[in-house]
Amino acid sequence: MNDTTSAIELLEREGIPYKLYSYPTENGPVAAMDVAAYFGYSPERLFKTLVTSDHKGGYYVFCLPAEKRMDLKKAASIVGVKNLQMLKPEIFEELTGYTHGGCSPFGLRTELPIYVAQDAQNWETIYVSGGKVGYLVEVQPKVLQTLVNAQFAEFTK
Repeated sequence: MNDTTSAIELLEREGIPYKLYSYPTENGPVAAMDVAAYFGYSPERLFKTLVTSDHKGGYYVFCLPAEKRMDLKKAASIVGVKNLQMLKPEIFEELTGYTHGGCSPFGLRTELPIYVAQDAQNWETIYVSGGKVGYLVEVQPKVLQTLVNAQFAEFTK
């Protein structure tokens, strides 16, 4: 694993302790639940990163456990807009700097508001994307708060 990503560069630059893991991706992006199963991790500890937009050009990042689904109404309420939709693929990479399936909450190309499911605080460490399909980083949940100003909130169903 010698390919670096913006996420890994940020963690390194800030001296944040993390562990990097890789998983096979021969068949392209892998669902978060499958990644959890591959490593034998509890899906509640593996957090997927989803990016949304509102009808006014606002963008928001949400990190939630692999086995949960995002409640778009709750998420919209948290960010103070009427509704949210998943970000259109054609602007995803330009906005985040990452490919779909490899988006990390760390090292985003554009600084965006980040919300993490409250469940993350139940764990000493959680797993999030390392910024590339096939990369996973293990960090303490508080790192999301301190490094990228993430807020913990409840937006899952």
